[in-house]
This record gives sequence, C-alpha cells and structure tokens, in this order.
Amino acid sequence: MIMANNKIAYLKWCLLFGFVLVTYFIPLNGRLLWQPDELRYAEISRELIRSYNWSVPELLDIRYFEKPIFGYWVGAVFQMLFGENNVSVRLGAVFSTLLSGFFVYLSAKMAWKKENIAFNAVFIYLSMLMVFTIGTYNILDPIVTAFITMIIFFFQWGLTTKYFSHKLIAFIFIGIACGLGVLTKGFLVLVLPTLVCSVAAIYFKQFKEIFFFSFVAIFTAFLICLPWAFVIASREPDYWHYFFWVEHVQRFMSNDAQNKSPIWFYIPILLAAVIPWLGYLFASIAHAWRQKGIHLYFLLWLVIPFLFFSITKGKLLTYILPCIAPIAILMAAYIDSAFWQKKVGTVRLNACINIVFGLIATIAIIASPYFPKINVYQIDESNKLWLAAGAFIFWTLVALVSFKPKFWYLAAACTLVLSLSVGHVIPKYIESNNTPQNVIAKYQDKLSKRAVLLTNNVGLGTSLAWVLKRSDITMLHQTGELGYGLKYPDAVNRFYRLDQLTKLLEDNHYRDVAVVVDSSQDTILDALPGNPILIKEGKLVFAFYEGL
Repeated sequence: MIMANNKIAYLKWCLLFGFVLVTYFIPLNGRLLWQPDELRYAEISRELIRSYNWSVPELLDIRYFEKPIFGYWVGAVFQMLFGENNVSVRLGAVFSTLLSGFFVYLSAKMAWKKENIAFNAVFIYLSMLMVFTIGTYNILDPIVTAFITMIIFFFQWGLTTKYFSHKLIAFIFIGIACGLGVLTKGFLVLVLPTLVCSVAAIYFKQFKEIFFFSFVAIFTAFLICLPWAFVIASREPDYWHYFFWVEHVQRFMSNDAQNKSPIWFYIPILLAAVIPWLGYLFASIAHAWRQKGIHLYFLLWLVIPFLFFSITKGKLLTYILPCIAPIAILMAAYIDSAFWQKKVGTVRLNACINIVFGLIATIAIIASPYFPKINVYQIDESNKLWLAAGAFIFWTLVALVSFKPKFWYLAAACTLVLSLSVGHVIPKYIESNNTPQNVIAKYQDKLSKRAVLLTNNVGLGTSLAWVLKRSDITMLHQTGELGYGLKYPDAVNRFYRLDQLTKLLEDNHYRDVAVVVDSSQDTILDALPGNPILIKEGKLVFAFYEGL
C-alpha cells in the first residue's frame, strides 16, 4: 500500500512538472515582448547593467521614479546569466510565480496536514488563467505576489505555533518579505498585510501578541529597505517625494487617479482569472465561511485585498493577483471535502463552464471573418485563425473528459494548447504596434546608424532601445511617463516640441535623423518638415531623413 501511494504521489508530481514545463517554460520564446510593459522593464534592467548604475532606475537614460529598484535587479540578474533575450526577460516572473506556488503548497500543508490538499492547491494555483498568463509576462506583479504569498504562509505559522522562537522566526521572514516587496513596488505591500493581519489577529484572539511581534517585522523590513533608501535619497533627493505622493496617493485615491474604473471592475476579472476552475469558486467561498477557523484565514486574504482594490479609484487588472493564492487553497480544501462526502455536482458544473467557454470561443473565432466589426485577422492570416480555433477546440474536448469526477484534475489541461500557440495567433496589425521587435529589426541597420532617433511614444521608444541596444531615444511632441524625468536640466536635449523639429533637422543637415510613430499620429506626420522617406509597416510609420 505504501509503495502504491508513493508511486501515485510520484506520478502526480511528474504531471505537475510536465504542466509547468509546457505552460511556463516552453512558450517563453514563442511570442515577442509586449510593449509597453515587458519592453519597459526589460530595457530598464538592461540599462542598469550597461551603466553600472544599480541604484537609480533609468529608462532611455532618463530618471524613471515610478517604482523602486528590486524588480529591476531581478531582471538584470537573469539578463546577465542568460543574455538579453525574450526568455531571460521573463524568467523573473516565472520563478516568482513558482515561488508563490511553493508557499501555496506550504500553507495548505500546514493548515490541514494532508498531502493531497497541498498538492491540489499548488496544481490549481499554477493552472489558473491569470496566474500563468501574468506569470510568464515580464512585469513586477508576480514578484510582489511571491512576497505576499510568503507573508500569508509565515503569518499563518506565527498564528498557529506555540513556540516563541518559531513566532520570532516567522515575523522576521514577514519583515524580509515586506521589505523586499516595498523595494519592488512600494508601500502598498505593507498596506495589504497590515489590513489582513490585523483582522486575522482579532479573529483568532491574538491581537496583543501579534501587535508585539509586529515590531519585529517592522524593524526587519526597515533594515532591508534602509541601504537602498539611503543611497537613492542621497543621489536623488526628490525621489521619495515623487514616489510617495504621485505614485501612491494620486495613483490610487485622487480625483485624477490613473486608470480610474468603477467599483465593480474586478468582479468579472476575478471570474475570468480563476478559469478553468471557475465552477469551484463560489462553493469554495461558501464552504470556507461555514467551516470558519483556518478556512476563514484564507478567506480574509481573498476578501480584504479584493475590497481594498475595488474601493481605490486607480485600478489595473494585475492588482488582484495576490488574491488568487488563497482562492486556490480554499478550492483544494473544498474539493477534498466534496469527494469525501461524494458530492460531485461542482465537478460537473466546472466541466460544463469550460465546455461552454470553449465552444463560444471556437464559434466566435471561426465566425469572425463574416463579421467585419469583430474580425481581427486579415485574409492571408487564415492559418492563425484556425490555430486559435484549434486551441479552443482542444479546450472543449478536455473539458468533456473532465466531466467525469475521477478526471476532474484534467481541467488544468484545457489551457495547454492555448499557452503554446498564443504567440503564433496574434494578428499582424496588433503585432506591428504591440510587439514591434520584428518590425524594428527589419530596419535595424538603417535605424542604428541614425545620430538622432525620435518617437512620441515611450513604449515604442523602449522597443527601439531594446532592439537597437541604444538608449539615446529622443521624445518628440509627447513626454508620456517620462515627463517627470525630462524636467531635469541634464535631460533638456531628450525632448523636442514639433515647432523645434525644423531647427533640429537643420542642425543635422536633414540627414542621419529618423522618426518612428504610430500611423494614427497625423499631427506629427503632417508636421514633418522636408521630404523624408516614409515607410509604413502595419501600424508603424518610419520617416528617414537622408539629406536635402
């Protein structure tokens, strides 16, 4: 019996390893870097390496104070190890996501002392749509989520252990996670744990004890942040003022907050995020509410951050990624309870949701050429259309198999073909603007030789910098997110208004200058002086000045 159980456990972990390999590693080089996010963070890390300036974040050699430094360090380390390529750029997000999965496993194992619940929790977590999508995308959220998931585990340990030394160690690690989180994305990483841990401490009747140990975490976090905080303050005295007021207060709470969205914004996102396990979501939440105890602990980590981000005015899709780990743990606990009680209704519900989703997506893709308003593919892209449809046909077939309760876990495989093919089904008109690496590389020789290279879009500027391996891209007409950095005296020649363009061209004798903009930028294209050579590629326009 023991050997049989060991064999089953071995096969399960092999299955998980295979899923991670196919979903997280193989597709990394199968799609181009997306602008603005992926290329922005890739370029900042590249410039850290090139400039040997590991303390002040810069983008296109211009001060970039939107985030602290640690996430850029992670990206730089992987670029130094594996080179400047699509794979190395995304490895930081991948390993951060796998680290989150590790702490999901530890939390579930500690909560219920059952190997199958712990395994199912990490299996469900790593196969959720939002997790593997963002977990293979070069942004800072997966790194922050790893630290939040780490806090979930160590605070759980601190709540449940009876030993003083264990509590001390747990809160030291909480402080380490908080400190590194602040160095990655700012003070928000302190707000969420403070809210959740305070409520949990009251619920578990340990508020005085937790309040005492919280000073250990605060002191540890302070020690983690202090060296870089001191260095950046000495080199850039206004960094913390800008970072706190603009990037925290204004972004989330002010009337002109970025990405303002309604309070219900995250509800449909959460429903989509947990696919292909949506059928278990509400049953798991209800089960946790009935069971109370440790179930409620994980429920708090779902509800409080979800409410916090819903209330704030500034919203981005990726903000609720830390909410997904507790959902996965609660789903694993519910599935274990449901199978013990031989309740398989939710298994079939989940399969039906995936079947319907797969069928709708398949029909929509195949029928799209007959509806011009929704059609995203050109006539010569039928191969992409059928590949996309095939991915959802596979999704539907796998969902049909998972309808049988003994095959419930196969729902994770619904997304496999989609993961492998997503980089090959992007329409051309989206590729040229959102993933412009190949288009820029096509004109690399002509662009790299230009003394002056201008663009009006920061995302496009980082794309040019990454492909051409030069950071001296100059902004034209619009400053975008570089507006603050361009106000410094040493950046005076890094931005030109349209009425300054003629003087710039005259100084360069109307040669060795190129302008790259989106084809929709009529204001800029109509204002170009002289007779540049215009080349249109998809949604991009290249204007080359070869002389009068």
